[in-house]
Amino acid sequence: MGYHELVLDSNVRDWVFIPLTLFIVLMKLLMQYAHQMTSAAPVTTKVLAEIQEQQGVTRSQRIRAAANWLPESAFRMRKEFFTEKESGVFNKEPCTRPMHETMATDPSFMVDMMKKNLTGMLPQIVMGAAVSFFFSGFVMGKVPFGLSPRFRPMLQRGVDLSSLDVSYFTSLSYYFALLFASRGPFSLVFRENTLDETEMMKRQMNPMAGGAGFDAKAAFKTELQGWGAGEHEWTLLGAEDAALAVLKANAQRS
Repeated sequence: MGYHELVLDSNVRDWVFIPLTLFIVLMKLLMQYAHQMTSAAPVTTKVLAEIQEQQGVTRSQRIRAAANWLPESAFRMRKEFFTEKESGVFNKEPCTRPMHETMATDPSFMVDMMKKNLTGMLPQIVMGAAVSFFFSGFVMGKVPFGLSPRFRPMLQRGVDLSSLDVSYFTSLSYYFALLFASRGPFSLVFRENTLDETEMMKRQMNPMAGGAGFDAKAAFKTELQGWGAGEHEWTLLGAEDAALAVLKANAQRS
């Protein structure tokens, strides 16, 4: 079965390719700034306390992993800092709550989630409707290599023509490719605040997909049990005597 070869009009470049690219870039900029405006929140005392709790658990885990390299006095001092009954870090009431408890007790959490979903979902709907209305049905270009017919639904959205070579791509396919492929360049400008459409769609379908969050109460309990289990044995105990014995032996031989 032969495929038809097309001669692409330069007007497609001037009236479809360039306007569609500018439209997507501008809409992505608007989406990014809207996302930053709705998700920007001041650093409060509660947020700082939650960060301190997470860092405290991480520090405790590292100390316990390398505890045998600490002298007995240093180990006891750190253990009391974390596990002392009245003032120990892990015996205090934590500020951080699991996500399901936060959603049940903090109404602003749901409001912020709705804002983020709206700033991501509404522009997507507007962009999809505008592109389908103004730019649908155009063949924009051809990839410089051959492809199997399995790529036809991905490259030729909006054009139902089985005799067209699979290497040609349409305006709708270009829209979806540019929409999801532009996250890399945008991350260079916005750094860690870049809005990821793929992750956003997953969270819209399942708000709990990101995980249950940091459960400080359970982490504190685990660390208390870890500090209570096992005994401390200093790895370098007697190292000075062993080193002196080696030096004396070498001196006698010489």
